[in-house]
Amino acid sequence: MSSCGNFIKLLVILVVFLSSTSIAKLVPVIERIDSTFNAQLSNSSITLLTEGPQGRRRIPEFTVSIQNYHSVSEAWLNGKLTISTKNGRISQPIIDTTVSFCDLLQNPQKYHVLSLIYFEFRRYGRAPDRCPIAPGLYVYPNVSLKRTQIPSFLLESDFVVEVSGTTGSARNQFVNVKAYGSLKRF
Repeated sequence: MSSCGNFIKLLVILVVFLSSTSIAKLVPVIERIDSTFNAQLSNSSITLLTEGPQGRRRIPEFTVSIQNYHSVSEAWLNGKLTISTKNGRISQPIIDTTVSFCDLLQNPQKYHVLSLIYFEFRRYGRAPDRCPIAPGLYVYPNVSLKRTQIPSFLLESDFVVEVSGTTGSARNQFVNVKAYGSLKRF
């Protein structure tokens, strides 16, 4: 009976320890963003906002501004996520995929990781929801990824995310964004 009681206590301790409420959340913290845009297709920028109170738990925000000159009826996004260890060793990409942007807008549930980012951007501004994407100004101020639900199997580590986009039958590149950061527990 005593060993059974100890086993039940151990199970209760494990459940409490492994519950999502007792473990800190894993948050992507972006430290640097490099971006290039095709000036013939858009006037766009991504700015990392690092001003403000600096603290151990500060998660930098960024602002995205896209002035789209032409209607976009077909576009492809390539997303790549590479995790590196804390000693700087780069591993193979965890994700390296190319998707139709129009299909992502129509069926975001098909593209789990990319849809997480798409849904996060919709919190901060007007986002297209279908193709063709009308010309216009799309602004997403003070975006933070702290609400993003990171898969629990990932550990604290450094990461590089690269997103590039092409459009039209000639596959003209319209964007290339690299974000450098780390996954941290908060």
